Amino acid sequence: MPNELEQVNKALKKKFSAKKLVFGQGFESAKVVFVTDPPTPLEEKENKPISGSPEKSLNKLLKLAGLDKRKIYITNVVKYTTPGRVHTSKEVKSSVPFLKEEIRTIQPVVVVTLGNIALTGIGLRQPLVNVRGKTFNFGSYELLPTHHPESLLKNPGLQPEIEADFLKLKTLLKTIKERPVEV
Repeated sequence: MPNELEQVNKALKKKFSAKKLVFGQGFESAKVVFVTDPPTPLEEKENKPISGSPEKSLNKLLKLAGLDKRKIYITNVVKYTTPGRVHTSKEVKSSVPFLKEEIRTIQPVVVVTLGNIALTGIGLRQPLVNVRGKTFNFGSYELLPTHHPESLLKNPGLQPEIEADFLKLKTLLKTIKERPVEV
């Protein structure tokens, strides 16, 4: 019998049958889910939610936060690329129910959005500059918005901000009590 995540992916395939999809990857019982902007052509080619230099930057940030890469889950807000243009708000909106179901299935205690499109897709309609590094209670999880690691390549001056956000994530995880086990 397929697990819930496989069912979400099957529904995605049905809805976006004409697209090459990049599905979320990682530990399906992760306490931390990273939601990143839509995949780039390289990420689509490698079939990974994040790859290349941004992935290397993220790996360093995970170490800073004391997180094991094998114990997180990472996904894109929209699961396909649109080379040469930004996704429309309609495209993002059509992907949101799948993202929410993916998060509900994993049941993280913290969701970290990486970038503006991810932030909008998760449902916080504020500019990243206004909410970066702040936490928001989204019912079953805490939301922590931050920059996409790729932004460091374009603007190295953001390094202290994103590092502060990942240190905040480390502190946040220490303060969150263990979820009760459902019987």
